[in-house]
Parts: sequence; structure tokens; C-alpha cells
Amino acid sequence: MSSRLASGGGASLLEREAERSVDRLDRRVWAGLRGARLFLTGASGFFGPWLLRTLLTADARFGLGMSATLLTRDPGRFAAAEPALASHPAVTLWPGNVRDFPFPGGDFSHIVHGATTSARETFDGADALDKFDVTLQGTRRVLELARASGMPRLLVLGSGAFYGRLPEGADSFEEDCPVAPDPADLAVAIGHAKRAGEFLCAYHAAAHGLSYSTARCFSFVGPGLPLDVHYAIGNFIRDALGDGPITVRGDGRALRSYMHVGDLAAWLVALLVDGRPGRAYNVGSDRAVSTAALARLVGELLAPARPVEILGRVDGVAARNVYVPSIARARSELALDCWTSLEDAIALTAEHLRMSGAG
Repeated sequence: MSSRLASGGGASLLEREAERSVDRLDRRVWAGLRGARLFLTGASGFFGPWLLRTLLTADARFGLGMSATLLTRDPGRFAAAEPALASHPAVTLWPGNVRDFPFPGGDFSHIVHGATTSARETFDGADALDKFDVTLQGTRRVLELARASGMPRLLVLGSGAFYGRLPEGADSFEEDCPVAPDPADLAVAIGHAKRAGEFLCAYHAAAHGLSYSTARCFSFVGPGLPLDVHYAIGNFIRDALGDGPITVRGDGRALRSYMHVGDLAAWLVALLVDGRPGRAYNVGSDRAVSTAALARLVGELLAPARPVEILGRVDGVAARNVYVPSIARARSELALDCWTSLEDAIALTAEHLRMSGAG
């Protein structure tokens, strides 16, 4: 089985990064997927191709005999965007909407559920209730598939939006942080649905013996990141590779952190195989950076002469705006880490854009 999975100008970079993702994990972890029959939702987004490419690279290296069925609303669009993945003999594209898709035949040994409203739909103003329904009803449907498939191992991709405002005195969110988003805040509809989805999984674990873990995902960067939606780091990279200034829309004081998506792929595999049943794990980087400092860093790396403009300057003390996870649990229990620096992740994103002719 060939390990050459990428296509186009960025092929060698994506292949190299997939190999690095495989190298991050002990061979014992990969052996846990020998003969696996996987079902993946959300595979058409930013995370999905990275996870699938990493899985197929490990399959080719170790002869695991895996197969993967990908739920997608538009198989043709996925095939056009990822022709090498879509045409791989171990991959099946299964058309359907996560809320009501028909079940494929046969049983699955593992499910990775990540489907939500797309980043583009969110950026374009998707209705809050529709976002909630897609996320929650999609989780219900996936759990129905799990029951019909003999209760395979399930990894649910949650969100840092699970949490509310960071308490005073804390500098990052721990998994047992006793906060929740304001139920009147329509902007975090997915966060509300993710919380409800975790309840549904806990119910199925208690009532039906489901074995699941949750990856509460924060912010990420790497090749394939959309540059024209609501992701600050993607906007900064776009600006740095363009002709104008690097623009910070807010006041620059919000604190964020970014994990390389290649590291994310390795983390998701580790959580799928070794995550403690019923356990939630924060997934992301714990290196906090203000959006102003991030814009300057992107400029220094990609366009040193480009000015940084901060549009939302305010006087006085601004409310804390922190979206940074503690990842001590994943480090201590699963020996995971942020292996790729933020600087390298930014550089890899820009390199891929240039190689593919998009930057």
C-alpha cells in the first residue's frame, strides 16, 4: 500500500508532516488499530484530512490493515479537495448529513465524531439554533450508529467552548474547571451543544456500555487552515503574505494558544486508542500569546517589513479574554506534548501555501 497520499505542489510537505505525526506515538499505540474499521465524521474540515493522512501513513508503514469510512455531505467536493485520500483503496466516502445519515453496512471497531457546522457556515452567520441542532442531533445519530455497530470505541471531538469565562486567578482551563458558557450567549451555540453531547455519551456509557473519550479541542494552525474566516492566526498569515498591513481587529489583548495540526492528529489517535473511558482531555497548546504579539510574530517570521495595525484599541482595563487550555492531564496520563513550536507551525503553513500556489 503506497504511503504517498498528498497531491499537488504541497505533496512532499504534507507527506513529511504525516510521517512526523506517526513518529510521535509509540508503535504500541498504532498496534491498537490493527485491523481497525473506522467511521469518521467531520472528515471534510480542517482536522479530518490531517487525521486520515496520518492514519493511512501508519497503515502503510506498519501493515495495520485498517479501513476508514468518511461521512461527507458532498463526496465530490471532498474528492476534488483531497484526491489522493478520496481514491485510497482503504477509504470509502459515505454521503449523508450527520443529523440523519443512513448507516453503512457492517460493524465498526472505532468511531471518531467531529462533525459540526463548518467554519465557513459559522463565519457566514449560520443560525445559532441550527448550529446547536447540527451538533447535538449529529451526536445522537452517531450514538445510534454505535449501538447498531456493537458499541465500538468512540472518540468525540469536543471544544474549548465547553467552558465559560475563565475564573479569576486561573491562567488556563483545566478539565474540571467549574464554569460553563452563559446560556443566553448565542455566540457559543456549539459550546452548549458540546456540553449536552458529553451528557449523551455519559448516558450511553452507563446504560449501554459505551467506551468513549472526549477531546476538548482549542485552537490550531497548520497547512489547510482557512485564512478568510474568523481564525485570527489565519487572517494574520493571509495579511503577511499579501500586500497590506497585518490587521488585528480587536484590542490585541485577548490571549490565545495554537497547536500544530500535525501534533493534533497524533493526539487524536492516542486518545482514540488509550484515552481513559469517560475521560475528557483538553487538546491544544498551553503557550499563551496575545493577539497583538501573535500578529507581530507572524510578521517577523513571514514579512518583517509589514506593519501591524490594531484597530480596536481601548482605554482602561479590558475584560479578561482567555482561551488557553491546561494540558497537564494529557501529558501525565498519555505522555503527549506540543512537539512543534508555534514558530515552526506558522512557517509550515506559509510554506505549504507558497508550494501550492496559494500564497
